[in-house]
Amino acid sequence: MTTDSVVDKLGIPVPDLWKGAHRDDRARPRSRQRLLGPSSVGLCRRRAAYEVHGTWPTDLADNMHAAILGTWLHEGILRVLREQYGAHTELELTDGVILGHADAYWAPGDFRQRAASRGSTAGPAGDVGVVEDVKTKSTRALDVVVRQGPSQAEWFQVHLYAHLLRVGGLKDHPSLPTGEPLPVDVVRLRYVGREYGQVVVHQRPYDEDVTKQALAWAEDVLASPEPEAMPRDLDGPGLSIICDNCPFKTACWNLDQLSDDRAPQTILAKDTAAITEALHAYADAAEVESAAKKRKAKARKMLDAADAGVYGAFKLSWSGGNPRPPEPDPAAMIRVLEGLGIDIPMRPGGRTSRTIGVTRLPETS
Repeated sequence: MTTDSVVDKLGIPVPDLWKGAHRDDRARPRSRQRLLGPSSVGLCRRRAAYEVHGTWPTDLADNMHAAILGTWLHEGILRVLREQYGAHTELELTDGVILGHADAYWAPGDFRQRAASRGSTAGPAGDVGVVEDVKTKSTRALDVVVRQGPSQAEWFQVHLYAHLLRVGGLKDHPSLPTGEPLPVDVVRLRYVGREYGQVVVHQRPYDEDVTKQALAWAEDVLASPEPEAMPRDLDGPGLSIICDNCPFKTACWNLDQLSDDRAPQTILAKDTAAITEALHAYADAAEVESAAKKRKAKARKMLDAADAGVYGAFKLSWSGGNPRPPEPDPAAMIRVLEGLGIDIPMRPGGRTSRTIGVTRLPETS
């Protein structure tokens, strides 16, 4: 058994929780699998290709505390669904190409009666088969789900679990039949806030078309000759939290070859055509942004005297407005030092930030 410890003033070693937690997380079967997982489908094709080609991660972060906390919370949630609501949990599913673990499954009533002879203890869940995926989120990420709903990748994931159940992809299980199609009529996504325990649930009937889209996405990745043949579907480090935490970040974005503190995205501007496309995107976005800022500024001034409260589908709240404590006055300090004939301490100025200028040229006939 590996031990990491810090010795305190008493000379008693204190095990390092997070070093052990990261080792434990990397040893989990899901961290070592090389088949394509449903949770990777629809996210980023290049990242998924790194996984299926068995590429060794270039970025194993030791600060993924929130993710590990989410894993621990996730395990407790599944225990509750299993013990309190009769769900079958952590079902290993595969068709030999895709390998996943469905969080929770409830079979319909007639199927449960047949399964009872096999020792199933699943409780009532209505007359439909339901597969559920549980996701823990930060408060900010949960707010995005409330406003925008589940992402396409999340719907892909839970539909693939349903598909694998429906085609007999369940592996060894103590009470459900393996190698036999299991009924799934409804797919469900349950989001739980890591900070305050808020719960948001989205569910819908199983949709064969969504499954076909997910399988086509997966087939595209599986047919790739190498990871670099797949496009980067996300915006890259500094612009995408998924890229920031990707275990293949350095390999994907050539971070070890960057110089002059340039952004990783500079590798996308590989020729004149790519630069022109980026300029077009920048100019278009700047024009939309300018118009949006004007609308926002006017709306903000209109609301300046409005009381906090709920107005239709919106909640208005106010923060700030408190008096600030006194703070140093640099200009006055300089005048005092100059009056006393004391040299003003200076520090290296460095460089000013580069400012871009993009002007749309008039069309020529």
